[in-house]
Amino acid sequence: MKNLALLISPRAKGAYFNDIIEVATAELTWIMGADQAVTYKKIGPMEFLEVEADKALLPTLARLSFVYGIFEYQNEQLTPLPVEANFNLHEDFVFGAKFKGKTNELLTQLLLNVGLKSIEYRKISDVKLLDPMCGRATTLLWGMRYGMKAKGIEQDAKALADIRLNVKKWSKIHRQKHQFSDGFVGGKSTKGNKGKFIEFSAADTSMRVITGDSATACSLLKDEKFHLIVSDLPYGIQHFTTDKTRNPIAVLRACATDWCDSLKPEGVMVLAFNRNIPRRKDLLAVFTEQGLEALDFTAPHQMSESIVRDIVVLKKTIDHL
Repeated sequence: MKNLALLISPRAKGAYFNDIIEVATAELTWIMGADQAVTYKKIGPMEFLEVEADKALLPTLARLSFVYGIFEYQNEQLTPLPVEANFNLHEDFVFGAKFKGKTNELLTQLLLNVGLKSIEYRKISDVKLLDPMCGRATTLLWGMRYGMKAKGIEQDAKALADIRLNVKKWSKIHRQKHQFSDGFVGGKSTKGNKGKFIEFSAADTSMRVITGDSATACSLLKDEKFHLIVSDLPYGIQHFTTDKTRNPIAVLRACATDWCDSLKPEGVMVLAFNRNIPRRKDLLAVFTEQGLEALDFTAPHQMSESIVRDIVVLKKTIDHL
C-alpha cells in the first residue's frame, strides 16, 4: 500500500466550480469504497486528495476526472509517480471541439468512471456504451478513448455532419488511422432521415451515431443491449422539451421503457441532470417505476444561479427482470 496524494486539476475546478472537493471526494470514494479514508490537503496553490491505495490501482486513479498527477507522500515529501491513464485517441477528439450546449468533458469522464465501477466486466473492450441523447458525441468519443464500443441516438439530424467534421479534423491533425461508414438502420432511407447513421472506427474501437427519437431506442438499435447507458440530460434552461416546458420529465417518461429495455441484466444507467428541474426524487421515480434500482451516489455542484448539476445511478438488477 502507498500513501498517495492526487493533485486536483485546474481543468476540474472549472468543471465542478466551488464544489470541486466534494465532487472529487465522491468520485474517489465510489472507486475506492465507502470505508476508504480520504483527506484534503492544500500546499501553496496546489490542492490534493490523500488516500492509501495499492500500486495496482494507480492506472484507475489516473483516469479519475479530477486527477492531474499522482504523488507518493512520505515524510512530508511529494514524489511524482510515472503513471499515465493510457487512453486511446488524442485528447483533442474530446476536448478540441467547442460548441453551444456541449457536455462538459470532465463530467462525462466522471459519469463513465462511476458507471464502470458499478458493473462487472472482464476487459473494457467488452463493454458496450449507449448515450441515448448524445448530441455531438462527447460521451461516445470518451467511450472510444476508454476502449469501449459506443453508440448514440440524436434527434438533431445536423449532428451527423458536425460529428464527421470534428473527428475528420482531429484524425488528420494527429494522423490517426480511421474509417468512416454511413447508411440507414435496416438499410433503407426513411422520411426525415430517421435511422440515418455514421460510424467512426479507430484504435480498435468504434462509435455509431443514429438520427432519431430516443423514445424508439429499441427499434433504432435493433434491440441491442448495453452494459452502460450514460447521458447528460437537458438542463431545462436553454431548451424547451417537446411539450413546451422546461421540465424534461415527460420526455424521459416517454423514453424510459426503451432505455431500460436496452440495458443488459446488471447494466447501469448514469445520468447527469439539473436538480432544480427535475427534482432528484422525480427523476429517480421515472426509472425505478420501470424496475431499476437507485444506487447511493450523488455529486451535486452549482454551475450557475439556475443550475445545480447532480448525478443519479440506476441498476438493472436480476431480481427485477
